[in-house]
Amino acid sequence: MNFYKEILRSNALMTKMGTAFLILAVVLGLWAPFNKTEVLGINAMIKPLKFALSIWIYAWTMAYLLYYVNDQEIVAKYTTLAILTMVYEQAVITIQAFRGKLSHFNQTEIVGGIVYAFMGIMIVWLTTATLLLSIRFIKQNTYKIPETFVLSIKIGLVLFVVFSFFGGYMSGINSHNVGGEIGGEGLTLLNWSTLFGDLRVAHFFGIHSLQLIPIFGYLVSQKTDNQLKGKQWVWLFSGVYFFFVVFTMVQALAAEPFM
Repeated sequence: MNFYKEILRSNALMTKMGTAFLILAVVLGLWAPFNKTEVLGINAMIKPLKFALSIWIYAWTMAYLLYYVNDQEIVAKYTTLAILTMVYEQAVITIQAFRGKLSHFNQTEIVGGIVYAFMGIMIVWLTTATLLLSIRFIKQNTYKIPETFVLSIKIGLVLFVVFSFFGGYMSGINSHNVGGEIGGEGLTLLNWSTLFGDLRVAHFFGIHSLQLIPIFGYLVSQKTDNQLKGKQWVWLFSGVYFFFVVFTMVQALAAEPFM
């Protein structure tokens, strides 16, 4: 509850957006057992549920982290763009799910292809804005938080942007599978392919560096006052995590399933 109050004070709009998506995820989760519509042989509610949860986590994370960007006027503009993009993306995914149609890689209908293409444009726009905002944060002269935590946020933002753009590669090849068509057997809920290479694995772990690395940096900053030692631990953790994500990417490109 204290965390929610803190992020609400930091960025009310981003926080409320995240809360709305959390509520949507709960609603979709409750409806999923009763839903009979399938997409590629899978309960159609699974995908919008996953995206709603992901956007919730993204929104609350950004609400917390962007408070430490000194130029809050830029943050306000970024927040507006993020809300427009996320609401549009979720709307397309959810509506298409209820229609029993693909939201991504849709080449079977004109309207579906158009809304997917526009969704891609919006995501690229937001990701580019995130990159520019990250650069602004990295180049700041002063920070309100310990150096160890600052470093972890910087690395988390950079990796988040890099692996967000990696999503564009999947759009470019019009698939997230390597070695086979999309669909088929997959891990429970996540639905990552257990038959072929699945690029969503690297994309997932890559974008969630935005949470995991800053959390690690925060914990380290609370445990030690030695900023040099703290930053060394952050670099070590970040390096290991980065190579793990790269491993999952290479594994997928080699057409090997994650599990």
